[in-house]
Amino acid sequence: MLEFLWDPLVALVEQFGMLAVFVTMLLESAGVPIPSEIVVPFAGFMASLGHLSFWQVVLVSSLANLVGSIIAYFLGSKFRPYVPKILEHHLEMSDKFFGKYGTKAVFVGRLLPAIRTFISFPAGASGVPLTSFVVLTFVGALPWNFALAAAGYFLGHNWELIHNNLMPISIGLVLIIAAIILAGFNKRFYKSGKEK
Repeated sequence: MLEFLWDPLVALVEQFGMLAVFVTMLLESAGVPIPSEIVVPFAGFMASLGHLSFWQVVLVSSLANLVGSIIAYFLGSKFRPYVPKILEHHLEMSDKFFGKYGTKAVFVGRLLPAIRTFISFPAGASGVPLTSFVVLTFVGALPWNFALAAAGYFLGHNWELIHNNLMPISIGLVLIIAAIILAGFNKRFYKSGKEK
């Protein structure tokens, strides 16, 4: 999945260093499916060779995640009034989800592959308080980027194992979350059918 991005992303980080890390991780958090599982471990590997600073990789990628997430948050809040009627039910579910789990959902979402890319849109649309969103997004991004950069740093030339091993986990998590959402839909549908 997204293997076609592998060589261009590696080439970007090799050529432009921290600027490439910042731009790609900003885009990832703004909803563009750029895998941090490629960019950050490779940057960590580059740090192990002395071409980049390890702590700069962690900090810059986390700050980029924050900036991209804020963009997605504001897009979510700005475009909520224009969401088609057919999707209003999804917005209501998002409101209930954030109403129930609050800002914890933002923090946990930042630590989950695939979910981390898209959590900001519904958070903005559901009116999660901006200050809490900013703090928890950054605090959630730090351990993720530290882990990826450290893995790339210590695995050295075998850094690509991270992406190869994380991808099945990512797909598994997405399938589990999709199953939970479908189960919720079925339960709700069954309940409303019984009430009639």
